[in-house]
Amino acid sequence: MSSVIGVVVCNHSQARLFKANQMSIVSEIADQVNPQAHMPDQDLATDEPGKYRGGGLGGQHHSEDPRTAPRDKAAANFARDIAAAVESMVTMHRLEKLYIVAEPAMLGLLRAELSDRCRKLVADEITKDVVGRTPDQIRDYLPTPL
Repeated sequence: MSSVIGVVVCNHSQARLFKANQMSIVSEIADQVNPQAHMPDQDLATDEPGKYRGGGLGGQHHSEDPRTAPRDKAAANFARDIAAAVESMVTMHRLEKLYIVAEPAMLGLLRAELSDRCRKLVADEITKDVVGRTPDQIRDYLPTPL
């Protein structure tokens, strides 16, 4: 009996999830797009830093220091969405193995968001941005057999 294998292909703007067998990519399960990836920075954030009430005397208000760029926050949120989709795919299709093909920055974000259960299934990680390629072209980046 052949293994049920999942392939995750993503970058900061799109994620594609595939089901595969040992020799080929069988079907595309999901295609997610990050609508914030192509938005201008000014549309991703407000003009002023956030405010919060400090714990000091007199209920002082302080400005929040935005240490993370809006585009980075959008990418991190998208990585969280991808991780949730991967978790669902693992459960629904009873995957036994996972391959991740992603641009380097997104690979790091996704790694941080994957559950322990999904991380244990990862057989290999490939740092390439091939999200726009066909399934046959994507297959060329993966080991043979899977």
